[in-house]
Amino acid sequence: MPAIPQIEVKNEPGKPFKALEPANDNSAIQLLSYEEYKAQEHGTADAIIKGLVRTGTLIAVGGRPGAGKTALMVAIADTLDKGEPFLGRETRETTVAYIAAEDGGDVANRLEAIRNTSIKIVKSPDGFPLTNPKRAKAIALEVVKLARALDPERHIMLVVDTFRAALGGQSVLDDKFTSPALNALREVAEAEGIVIAVLNHTNRENHKATKGETLEAVTALELVLLDGDGDWYTIYVGKNRSGPNHRNIGRVKYTSVQIGDVTAAIIDEMVADDTPASDEPKTRKPSANATLLRDIVTTAMMDSRDHVTPFGVDGPRVKVVAISALRETFYERKVGVADSKLKAFNRSLEYWLREKWLVKGDFGIEGAVWFANKADEAGHFRES
Repeated sequence: MPAIPQIEVKNEPGKPFKALEPANDNSAIQLLSYEEYKAQEHGTADAIIKGLVRTGTLIAVGGRPGAGKTALMVAIADTLDKGEPFLGRETRETTVAYIAAEDGGDVANRLEAIRNTSIKIVKSPDGFPLTNPKRAKAIALEVVKLARALDPERHIMLVVDTFRAALGGQSVLDDKFTSPALNALREVAEAEGIVIAVLNHTNRENHKATKGETLEAVTALELVLLDGDGDWYTIYVGKNRSGPNHRNIGRVKYTSVQIGDVTAAIIDEMVADDTPASDEPKTRKPSANATLLRDIVTTAMMDSRDHVTPFGVDGPRVKVVAISALRETFYERKVGVADSKLKAFNRSLEYWLREKWLVKGDFGIEGAVWFANKADEAGHFRES
């Protein structure tokens, strides 16, 4: 049988007995006007990027693997660190602490490439275990304390790169892991009046492909890198509590910088392009690397004497080119180190497979490709 709550009874001389209600702890509750509230909290005036990012919020930067999320985030951090405009928008000087949950060495190389020694990389013995939100929250609070000690006058942004890595590889679509983690980060951002930026892998190909791919339930801003023309990527704003949303705000193009024996991808060009997003996904033109590979494939296919029968032994034979041979020729004609050449080749091959110009299949050790459409000897294509 549950215990019966005890009610304090007090007898005052000359007065009847009276029962005192249990004491409550609601004395801290207040009713505030917007002026009073903003005087106590972090209002819209505390914007570190005007019209996009304000203090006390959690934001997300998303994109397909290889789209350049880290490069964009490093560029944003650099502009905030210096208080320079971002795509024509005013910024406030900000101390940036970078939690590189995926590859700290890569982040260090990118910072070296842009010669920024002010952005701080967080080194934690426990990492940043978002599967243990309580511990991750404690680490975040300690990072904020250290960042504030560097310069109490500056705003603070904490970057988590990437969300999936900080979750220990758990799916970001699994709500039992993502909700506790995101709410812990949001609580730190709101309580400390800082910005927390979360980088997130997404398979979105256009701005309408949002289902199950965004952090919109918790974040105040969502930036997504989408395929653009040629070597360019489009910076798209999805959700935005601080300004216009569902629009493109800029374009970026990347380059590789040699750092020791490896290359670091950084932004080569970034231009403002503030336009409403089109209802139809934009067809991406082939990049310079993809164009190079197309020429190599066309020539190699005409010279090839190799065939496969992908439709069965009774089906037609198809002329193929080994992927290893294409890579070797690509390397010969491409300037740069092996690491950057490999990334360029793989992305170019993926582009033509995605465009359904080429088909990949088993052949030899690494496989081969053949045309999705029939071609004559001059390399001109007609529909099958």
